[in-house]
Amino acid sequence: MNALRAVFLHEWKRSMTAGRIAWWLVMAAFPPAITVLIRTIPNFERMPTEDLNTFWSIMLYVLIPCVCSALGVLLTAGPAVATELEQRSWVYMATRPNGIFWLLIGKYLVAVTWGVTAAWAGAASAIVFTNAPSPFQIWFALSALSLLACFSYSAVFLLVGVISPKRAMVFCVMYTGFVEIVLGLIPALINRLTVQFRLRSLLVQWVPLNEKIRKDASFSYVFGDDSAGLHIFWLLAMAAIFLTAAIRIAYRKEFTTATEGDL
Repeated sequence: MNALRAVFLHEWKRSMTAGRIAWWLVMAAFPPAITVLIRTIPNFERMPTEDLNTFWSIMLYVLIPCVCSALGVLLTAGPAVATELEQRSWVYMATRPNGIFWLLIGKYLVAVTWGVTAAWAGAASAIVFTNAPSPFQIWFALSALSLLACFSYSAVFLLVGVISPKRAMVFCVMYTGFVEIVLGLIPALINRLTVQFRLRSLLVQWVPLNEKIRKDASFSYVFGDDSAGLHIFWLLAMAAIFLTAAIRIAYRKEFTTATEGDL
């Protein structure tokens, strides 16, 4: 645990750059800014009361667990290996006892911390500007979903970054767009293997949605009717699998720096 604490504190201090802080502020300010813009729409206040909870639940779910959490962890988890290769520190870490293991775990936790704090700040500030009848329930659900999303997406992006460090950011965006959005909405067994399917399934159980949505014929294809505990288990299990795979691949793969590759 001393090694993990040392790596975490080192990576946390190293990540406290002006660019990262600015990105955190943008992610935290994005949900409340969009919320304020929505409230300025003419005749928006005339929406039926029973539909307000549904609208804000879905809208803030897209803004916070889907966008803010995913983008919040992207800059830290995606280029985790590429950063070490660029700074010529990977060889040093690879020759330390369990150096790669603690390095990746530390970077993973730093990414989760950056992402979840931005998401929580965005959720807390955005819910203030809504006119939802059940703001506390929506805020609590979004906070929990953001935490689960950061744990899951950090592991996914870390794995992508280990497999292809030179194109990590590109492949992370491609994964999110194709797997999480396209495959996640396909009404087949494949969508159950995505993070979005589990998050959506928890969303409909934790927020006050309109009963018309729950009774829709396509409801069972887009959301799962399993228990919340089972969905949480699958999210944590997928995160553990992705993280374990990233560590195993990092130990087996031979990385070279740009200078070494040119020789």
